[in-house]
Amino acid sequence: MSRETQIRRIKRARFALPNLVTLGSVFCSFLSMFSVIQAMELAGDARIDRLQTAALFILGSIVFDTFDGKVARWTKTSTKFGMELDSLADGVSFGIAPAVLMYGFALRDAGWFGIIACFLFACGALLRLARFNIEAPDEGVQTLFKGIPSPAGAATLAATVLACIDLDMTSFSPFGLKSIGVLIVAVGLLMVSNVRYKTLKGKKTHADWVWVIGGILFFAGMTYYFHSFAIGFFLLVCYFILWGILLSVYINLTRVPRVPRRRRRRRSADESGASLDAVATETPTSTETPTSAETPTSAGPADRT
Repeated sequence: MSRETQIRRIKRARFALPNLVTLGSVFCSFLSMFSVIQAMELAGDARIDRLQTAALFILGSIVFDTFDGKVARWTKTSTKFGMELDSLADGVSFGIAPAVLMYGFALRDAGWFGIIACFLFACGALLRLARFNIEAPDEGVQTLFKGIPSPAGAATLAATVLACIDLDMTSFSPFGLKSIGVLIVAVGLLMVSNVRYKTLKGKKTHADWVWVIGGILFFAGMTYYFHSFAIGFFLLVCYFILWGILLSVYINLTRVPRVPRRRRRRRSADESGASLDAVATETPTSTETPTSAETPTSAGPADRT
Protein backbone atom coordinates (compact mmCIF):
# COMPACT_ATOMS: atom_id res chain seq x y z
CA MET A 1 0.00 0.00 0.00
CA SER A 2 1.45 3.32 -1.06
CA ARG A 3 1.85 6.29 1.23
CA GLU A 4 -0.65 8.35 -0.77
CA THR A 5 -3.29 5.65 -0.34
CA GLN A 6 -2.70 5.59 3.41
CA ILE A 7 -3.02 9.37 3.63
CA ARG A 8 -6.26 9.24 1.62
CA ARG A 9 -7.74 6.63 3.96
CA ILE A 10 -6.70 8.63 7.01
CA LYS A 11 -8.49 11.70 5.61
CA ARG A 12 -11.64 9.65 4.96
CA ALA A 13 -11.52 8.26 8.49
CA ARG A 14 -11.10 11.79 9.85
CA PHE A 15 -14.26 12.93 8.06
CA ALA A 16 -16.15 9.88 9.36
CA LEU A 17 -15.14 10.38 13.00
CA PRO A 18 -17.65 13.18 13.91
CA ASN A 19 -20.45 11.24 12.21
CA LEU A 20 -19.58 8.15 14.22
CA VAL A 21 -19.85 10.21 17.43
CA THR A 22 -23.27 11.46 16.28
CA LEU A 23 -24.40 7.90 15.56
CA GLY A 24 -23.22 6.99 19.06
CA SER A 25 -25.89 9.38 20.36
CA VAL A 26 -28.50 7.59 18.23
CA PHE A 27 -27.28 4.23 19.49
CA CYS A 28 -27.74 5.32 23.12
CA SER A 29 -31.26 6.55 22.38
CA PHE A 30 -32.05 3.25 20.64
CA LEU A 31 -30.84 1.34 23.71
CA SER A 32 -32.99 3.62 25.88
CA MET A 33 -36.15 2.84 23.90
CA PHE A 34 -35.26 -0.86 23.84
CA SER A 35 -34.89 -0.81 27.64
CA VAL A 36 -38.32 0.84 27.99
CA ILE A 37 -39.87 -1.88 25.82
CA GLN A 38 -38.29 -4.53 28.02
CA ALA A 39 -39.45 -2.73 31.19
CA MET A 40 -43.07 -2.74 30.02
CA GLU A 41 -42.98 -6.54 30.02
CA LEU A 42 -41.53 -6.74 33.54
CA ALA A 43 -42.73 -5.84 37.03
CA GLY A 44 -41.29 -4.88 40.37
CA ASP A 45 -37.61 -4.08 40.80
CA ALA A 46 -36.68 -5.52 37.42
CA ARG A 47 -38.94 -2.99 35.72
CA ILE A 48 -37.50 -0.11 37.73
CA ASP A 49 -33.94 -1.18 36.92
CA ARG A 50 -34.65 -1.19 33.20
CA LEU A 51 -36.27 2.24 33.35
CA GLN A 52 -33.32 3.62 35.29
CA THR A 53 -31.00 2.18 32.66
CA ALA A 54 -33.12 3.82 29.93
CA ALA A 55 -32.77 7.21 31.63
CA LEU A 56 -29.00 6.78 31.90
CA PHE A 57 -28.80 5.93 28.20
CA ILE A 58 -30.45 9.28 27.42
CA LEU A 59 -27.75 11.00 29.45
CA GLY A 60 -25.24 9.05 27.36
CA SER A 61 -26.85 10.50 24.22
CA ILE A 62 -26.34 13.98 25.65
CA VAL A 63 -22.65 13.24 26.22
CA PHE A 64 -22.16 12.08 22.61
CA ASP A 65 -24.07 15.11 21.31
CA THR A 66 -21.84 17.42 23.33
CA PHE A 67 -18.66 16.07 21.78
CA ASP A 68 -19.61 15.51 18.14
CA GLY A 69 -19.38 19.20 17.32
CA LYS A 70 -16.11 19.54 19.21
CA VAL A 71 -14.66 16.57 17.32
CA ALA A 72 -15.74 18.12 14.00
CA ARG A 73 -14.04 21.41 14.88
CA TRP A 74 -10.96 19.62 16.20
CA THR A 75 -10.54 17.58 13.01
CA LYS A 76 -11.66 20.52 10.81
CA THR A 77 -14.29 18.35 9.13
CA SER A 78 -17.47 20.38 9.63
CA THR A 79 -19.72 19.64 6.66
CA LYS A 80 -23.32 20.22 5.66
CA PHE A 81 -23.90 16.47 5.76
CA GLY A 82 -22.71 16.32 9.36
CA MET A 83 -25.02 19.17 10.35
CA GLU A 84 -28.04 17.48 8.80
CA LEU A 85 -27.15 14.14 10.40
CA ASP A 86 -26.74 15.81 13.79
CA SER A 87 -30.17 17.44 13.51
CA LEU A 88 -31.85 14.14 12.63
CA ALA A 89 -30.02 12.36 15.44
CA ASP A 90 -31.10 15.00 17.95
CA GLY A 91 -34.72 14.56 16.88
CA VAL A 92 -34.53 10.86 17.76
CA SER A 93 -32.33 11.16 20.84
CA PHE A 94 -33.97 14.17 22.48
CA GLY A 95 -37.48 14.09 21.07
CA ILE A 96 -38.67 10.51 20.57
CA ALA A 97 -36.59 8.61 23.15
CA PRO A 98 -37.45 10.84 26.19
CA ALA A 99 -41.14 10.75 25.24
CA VAL A 100 -41.05 6.94 25.08
CA LEU A 101 -39.25 6.87 28.44
CA MET A 102 -41.90 8.97 30.19
CA TYR A 103 -44.70 6.95 28.64
CA GLY A 104 -43.18 3.68 29.84
CA PHE A 105 -42.35 5.09 33.26
CA ALA A 106 -45.69 6.60 34.25
CA LEU A 107 -47.99 7.88 31.53
CA ARG A 108 -49.01 4.52 30.08
CA ASP A 109 -51.52 4.44 32.96
CA ALA A 110 -52.93 7.84 31.95
CA GLY A 111 -54.63 6.69 28.74
CA TRP A 112 -54.92 9.15 25.89
CA PHE A 113 -53.81 12.01 28.13
CA GLY A 114 -50.41 10.38 28.51
CA ILE A 115 -50.11 9.68 24.77
CA ILE A 116 -50.95 13.26 23.85
CA ALA A 117 -48.59 14.69 26.49
CA CYS A 118 -45.67 12.61 25.19
CA PHE A 119 -46.55 13.49 21.61
CA LEU A 120 -46.56 17.22 22.40
CA PHE A 121 -43.12 16.94 23.96
CA ALA A 122 -41.78 15.17 20.86
CA CYS A 123 -43.34 17.86 18.64
CA GLY A 124 -41.74 20.59 20.77
CA ALA A 125 -38.30 19.01 20.38
CA LEU A 126 -38.65 18.63 16.60
CA LEU A 127 -39.94 22.19 16.17
CA ARG A 128 -37.10 23.45 18.36
CA LEU A 129 -34.52 21.75 16.16
CA ALA A 130 -36.14 23.03 12.96
CA ARG A 131 -36.17 26.61 14.27
CA PHE A 132 -32.55 26.31 15.35
CA ASN A 133 -31.51 25.22 11.85
CA ILE A 134 -33.25 28.24 10.34
CA GLU A 135 -32.11 30.87 12.87
CA ALA A 136 -28.51 29.69 13.28
CA PRO A 137 -26.14 32.43 12.07
CA ASP A 138 -23.94 31.67 9.06
CA GLU A 139 -21.04 33.53 10.65
CA GLY A 140 -20.12 34.38 14.20
CA VAL A 141 -21.07 32.73 17.46
CA GLN A 142 -24.59 32.45 18.83
CA THR A 143 -24.45 33.50 22.48
CA LEU A 144 -28.14 33.00 23.31
CA PHE A 145 -30.52 30.18 22.54
CA LYS A 146 -34.20 30.91 21.96
CA GLY A 147 -36.03 28.25 23.94
CA ILE A 148 -34.63 25.38 25.97
CA PRO A 149 -32.14 23.35 23.90
CA SER A 150 -33.46 19.91 23.07
CA PRO A 151 -30.67 18.12 25.07
CA ALA A 152 -31.70 20.12 28.14
CA GLY A 153 -35.34 19.15 27.60
CA ALA A 154 -34.37 15.49 27.37
CA ALA A 155 -32.19 15.87 30.48
CA THR A 156 -35.19 17.27 32.35
CA LEU A 157 -37.26 14.16 31.69
CA ALA A 158 -34.38 11.78 32.41
CA ALA A 159 -33.60 13.63 35.66
CA THR A 160 -37.27 13.42 36.66
CA VAL A 161 -37.26 9.65 36.20
CA LEU A 162 -34.00 9.21 38.12
CA ALA A 163 -35.20 11.42 40.99
CA CYS A 164 -38.54 9.62 41.25
CA ILE A 165 -36.80 6.25 41.34
CA ASP A 166 -34.35 7.49 43.99
CA LEU A 167 -37.27 8.75 46.11
CA ASP A 168 -39.15 5.47 45.55
CA MET A 169 -41.95 7.24 43.69
CA THR A 170 -42.77 4.61 41.09
CA SER A 171 -46.56 4.43 41.43
CA PHE A 172 -48.66 7.53 40.91
CA SER A 173 -52.15 8.67 41.78
CA PRO A 174 -54.36 10.27 39.12
CA PHE A 175 -53.23 13.68 40.34
CA GLY A 176 -49.60 12.60 40.11
CA LEU A 177 -50.07 11.37 36.55
CA LYS A 178 -51.65 14.67 35.56
CA SER A 179 -48.77 16.56 37.21
CA ILE A 180 -46.19 14.58 35.24
CA GLY A 181 -48.18 15.13 32.04
CA VAL A 182 -48.31 18.87 32.67
CA LEU A 183 -44.54 18.87 33.34
CA ILE A 184 -43.84 17.15 30.03
CA VAL A 185 -46.06 19.54 28.08
CA ALA A 186 -44.50 22.55 29.85
CA VAL A 187 -40.99 21.44 28.89
CA GLY A 188 -42.14 20.92 25.30
CA LEU A 189 -43.63 24.43 25.20
CA LEU A 190 -40.49 25.95 26.70
CA MET A 191 -38.47 24.47 23.85
CA VAL A 192 -40.50 26.49 21.32
CA SER A 193 -40.82 29.59 23.51
CA ASN A 194 -38.81 32.83 23.36
CA VAL A 195 -37.11 32.22 26.72
CA ARG A 196 -33.39 32.93 26.33
CA TYR A 197 -30.65 30.58 27.49
CA LYS A 198 -26.89 31.04 27.44
CA THR A 199 -24.85 28.95 25.00
CA LEU A 200 -21.46 29.41 26.71
CA LYS A 201 -19.85 29.88 23.30
CA GLY A 202 -17.44 32.59 22.35
CA LYS A 203 -15.97 35.00 24.86
CA LYS A 204 -17.19 34.45 28.42
CA THR A 205 -18.46 37.39 30.44
CA HIS A 206 -18.42 37.85 34.20
CA ALA A 207 -22.10 36.88 34.36
CA ASP A 208 -21.37 33.68 32.41
CA TRP A 209 -18.73 32.60 34.92
CA VAL A 210 -21.05 33.42 37.80
CA TRP A 211 -23.74 31.24 36.21
CA VAL A 212 -21.40 28.31 35.58
CA ILE A 213 -19.64 28.39 38.95
CA GLY A 214 -22.96 28.92 40.74
CA GLY A 215 -24.43 25.89 38.98
CA ILE A 216 -21.47 23.69 39.88
CA LEU A 217 -21.56 24.75 43.53
CA PHE A 218 -25.33 24.32 43.66
CA PHE A 219 -25.13 20.82 42.18
CA ALA A 220 -22.32 19.79 44.54
CA GLY A 221 -24.13 21.21 47.58
CA MET A 222 -27.47 19.56 46.78
CA THR A 223 -25.81 16.23 46.01
CA TYR A 224 -23.96 16.32 49.31
CA TYR A 225 -27.04 17.47 51.25
CA PHE A 226 -29.39 14.80 49.89
CA HIS A 227 -26.67 12.16 49.45
CA SER A 228 -28.04 11.48 45.99
CA PHE A 229 -26.69 12.22 42.53
CA ALA A 230 -30.18 11.88 41.02
CA ILE A 231 -31.74 14.56 43.22
CA GLY A 232 -28.76 16.86 42.77
CA PHE A 233 -28.96 16.47 39.00
CA PHE A 234 -32.71 17.12 38.99
CA LEU A 235 -32.23 20.32 41.00
CA LEU A 236 -29.42 21.35 38.64
CA VAL A 237 -31.82 21.05 35.71
CA CYS A 238 -34.37 23.16 37.60
CA TYR A 239 -31.61 25.73 38.23
CA PHE A 240 -30.86 25.88 34.51
CA ILE A 241 -34.52 26.34 33.55
CA LEU A 242 -35.15 28.99 36.20
CA TRP A 243 -32.02 30.91 35.23
CA GLY A 244 -33.20 31.19 31.63
CA ILE A 245 -36.60 32.48 32.70
CA LEU A 246 -35.02 35.11 34.96
CA LEU A 247 -32.60 36.10 32.21
CA SER A 248 -35.47 36.60 29.77
CA VAL A 249 -37.34 38.74 32.28
CA TYR A 250 -34.21 40.86 32.81
CA ILE A 251 -33.67 41.31 29.06
CA ASN A 252 -37.28 42.37 28.52
CA LEU A 253 -37.16 44.86 31.39
CA THR A 254 -33.89 46.48 30.30
CA ARG A 255 -34.51 46.47 26.56
CA VAL A 256 -35.26 49.82 24.92
CA PRO A 257 -38.81 49.70 23.53
CA ARG A 258 -38.90 49.66 19.75
CA VAL A 259 -41.08 52.19 17.97
CA PRO A 260 -43.45 50.65 15.41
CA ARG A 261 -42.69 51.44 11.78
CA ARG A 262 -45.82 53.53 11.21
CA ARG A 263 -45.21 55.51 14.36
CA ARG A 264 -41.61 56.08 13.32
CA ARG A 265 -42.71 57.40 9.94
CA ARG A 266 -45.26 59.69 11.56
CA ARG A 267 -42.68 60.92 14.06
CA SER A 268 -40.13 61.63 11.32
CA ALA A 269 -42.77 63.53 9.34
CA ASP A 270 -43.70 65.58 12.40
CA GLU A 271 -40.05 66.34 13.12
CA SER A 272 -39.44 67.44 9.53
CA GLY A 273 -42.53 69.67 9.66
CA ALA A 274 -41.40 71.21 12.92
CA SER A 275 -37.96 71.94 11.48
CA LEU A 276 -39.53 73.67 8.46
CA ASP A 277 -41.67 75.82 10.75
CA ALA A 278 -38.60 76.79 12.74
CA VAL A 279 -36.77 77.85 9.57
CA ALA A 280 -39.79 79.83 8.45
CA THR A 281 -39.96 81.77 11.72
CA GLU A 282 -36.26 82.65 11.51
CA THR A 283 -36.58 84.01 7.90
CA PRO A 284 -38.01 87.60 7.63
CA THR A 285 -41.28 87.68 5.73
CA SER A 286 -41.09 91.33 4.52
CA THR A 287 -38.26 93.71 3.62
CA GLU A 288 -37.56 96.57 5.98
CA THR A 289 -38.15 100.11 4.59
CA PRO A 290 -35.46 102.64 5.32
CA THR A 291 -36.29 105.50 7.65
CA SER A 292 -36.68 109.16 6.60
CA ALA A 293 -33.21 110.05 7.86
CA GLU A 294 -31.68 107.32 5.72
CA THR A 295 -33.80 108.04 2.60
CA PRO A 296 -31.95 110.26 0.08
CA THR A 297 -33.87 113.38 -1.11
CA SER A 298 -33.46 115.40 -4.26
CA ALA A 299 -31.31 118.54 -3.94
CA GLY A 300 -33.20 121.86 -3.99
CA PRO A 301 -32.05 125.27 -5.33
CA ALA A 302 -30.56 126.28 -1.97
CA ASP A 303 -28.44 123.16 -1.85
CA ARG A 304 -26.86 123.91 -5.17
CA THR A 305 -25.49 127.28 -4.02
